[in-house]
Amino acid sequence: MFKNYFFYFLLLSISPKIKASKIEKGFEALRIFNYFEAKQLFYKINQSTLNPYSTYGLSLVFYKNNNPFYNLDSAAKYAYISYQAFKNQPIKKRYSNFEISDITISDLIDSINFKQFQITKSLSTINDYNIFLKTYYLADKNLQKRVIFLRDELEFNSILNINKSDTTSDFLLLHPQSSFYNDAYLLRDRQLFDEVTLNKTEKEYIEFLKKYPKNTMINKAYQKIFEIYKNENNLIGLNFFIVNYPNAPQFFEAWKLLFFLSVKSFNDSTLNSFLINHPNFPFKSTILKEIELNSKNLFPVFDGDYFGFVNENGANVIPAKFESASEFRDGLSVVSKNDSVYFINKDNINVFDKYFEEAYLFIQGIAPVKNNSKWYFINRHGQVVSKYYDEINELCNDVYVFKIDEKYGVLDYYGEQMIEPKFEKLGNFKNDMAYFIENGNYGFISKHGFLFKASFQWISDFNNDKMAIFKLNNKFGIINSFGKIILEPLFDQIIQTNYSVNIILKDNNYGFFSSDSCFLSTVDFNFLKDKSSDFYTNGKLFKFLKKDEQALVNENGFFLINFGMYNEVSFPSNEMIRVKKKNQYGYLDTKFKISIPLKYDQAADFIDSIALVKTKEDYLMINIFGKTVFSSSSLIKKISKHYYVNTNSEGLFQIINNLGQILFKDIKTIHKINNQLFFLMAKANEIKPLKDW
Repeated sequence: MFKNYFFYFLLLSISPKIKASKIEKGFEALRIFNYFEAKQLFYKINQSTLNPYSTYGLSLVFYKNNNPFYNLDSAAKYAYISYQAFKNQPIKKRYSNFEISDITISDLIDSINFKQFQITKSLSTINDYNIFLKTYYLADKNLQKRVIFLRDELEFNSILNINKSDTTSDFLLLHPQSSFYNDAYLLRDRQLFDEVTLNKTEKEYIEFLKKYPKNTMINKAYQKIFEIYKNENNLIGLNFFIVNYPNAPQFFEAWKLLFFLSVKSFNDSTLNSFLINHPNFPFKSTILKEIELNSKNLFPVFDGDYFGFVNENGANVIPAKFESASEFRDGLSVVSKNDSVYFINKDNINVFDKYFEEAYLFIQGIAPVKNNSKWYFINRHGQVVSKYYDEINELCNDVYVFKIDEKYGVLDYYGEQMIEPKFEKLGNFKNDMAYFIENGNYGFISKHGFLFKASFQWISDFNNDKMAIFKLNNKFGIINSFGKIILEPLFDQIIQTNYSVNIILKDNNYGFFSSDSCFLSTVDFNFLKDKSSDFYTNGKLFKFLKKDEQALVNENGFFLINFGMYNEVSFPSNEMIRVKKKNQYGYLDTKFKISIPLKYDQAADFIDSIALVKTKEDYLMINIFGKTVFSSSSLIKKISKHYYVNTNSEGLFQIINNLGQILFKDIKTIHKINNQLFFLMAKANEIKPLKDW
């Protein structure tokens, strides 16, 4: 289209000057919207010479969309000629009401380019974006970057659908500066891994490591090989792994497993034989002690003043003298005392004989610690294995967020840098995504470096569907991890649920929007601010509120319980539905018929076939048949799958099972270790274990 430009520019230098009056007449015709005469005059002038003024006029004729000559390609052609011609003859002039200068020419070019961009964007094909980049080469750099991004996004989505490494390799070769380069690079590595290891055999994984030693999936290959040997208890394979893959993350774990599989008894001859056969065994004297200590199960317990540790029978093993204490992981616990933090083993020994200001648990053989206001990583021998940082956050989503020189970046769980420190603020990663702040605005970034610019007032964490809520112009919308807006910011609030559903609020009314990018209901139901998201949906069913009535609707929009039937409706639990009407609670079965009459003042959902209810006089445990299995004048609480607790007349706790039987009385305190283990401090200061497994 522009191949004759140099010929036009040559005419500029050899053609005689056009009389200003002719150009003036052309712009006067343009001023009064006489596009036909203006076009004729400018064409006549351009037959003898091409100058920035007449070509600018022609560009305006073709740019205006209120005349039959409207043509953006022609407008761009003459605007670009005018731009080049003005560079050779930079004299600002005014004809009629039109000023022709480097600024007005550039402004016209920008307007033409942007209008063509809008057309190209609406077509949204790779070919149209390439034509734009080739044809509209004087477009603003930011506009060109936007076009490149949109083109690359289409191409990247295309290679995602094709899912072949050779296609992805072509993308990497053709687009080395693409915003999607890092994601494509990682995708290509994963595709190579999947293609080479199609049958998931030991031989394929070994071949992959030989062929692609720098592939980012090598740790995955190491893990798969190790898992094969581990699942097979393969001693020969473990020896091969240790000899050939000393840099594998599972190297020490392979040594430990080899030790456990080789040493069946702990007599001198067996141990010495193992060390003779494996002179490079890295643990030697320490592994035996670790095995001994790992056989102990210890749990941190708070006695009201300090933390100590007890075994699974409730016996005190490590005295209660710590201000804080973590669980044991990798055989070590992080404890604090007198404002110092350190690591102990199950023999209550400070294993490194060092004290820190702060510390996190060991993961993958390293732990972040803080000393002298600086953070760094240590290994299981207490040795420093990293440089120093201003901050290291606790491991989240298998990465650490760190700060150095007032900037935030990302480390993997081996302490290796994944994302360079370049952010003013960086949130913790969830579902492989995190927000960052730049100049007061929010953007987001993936663990692998895909970055969406900071352009929001706020953004939430990304959910399991890789979607986040964002705020723009004080309204909320939804965006996915590739930066595609799923729901425009038109709403007063959006609440993520624990399912693939969002609660949409507008004018204090709510409705539901799915992660499949569609509305599941209208937005015209009464919203209660004090209720959690689980009050409104369980992912499959939806609760609608209007005034003092509630309805229950399935995912197909069918009303299971309509308005006007009950004041409150719960979601099914143990195939029972709790309902309320006229201040009385009862239960329906899954056919929505009354199974237990509405006669309770308070009621909770059934869990493990027991519901906690209250009459005017008593608190009750009832089964799914409505039969009372336990009653009390004091409140009953569920503490685990099979156990409940309430207080007796002396104000002491008693433990009740699912059958309504009292198992323990006169309990002063209850220490919850997890959902399956409790320690009960009896009246006589005797500790009793309560196991629920």
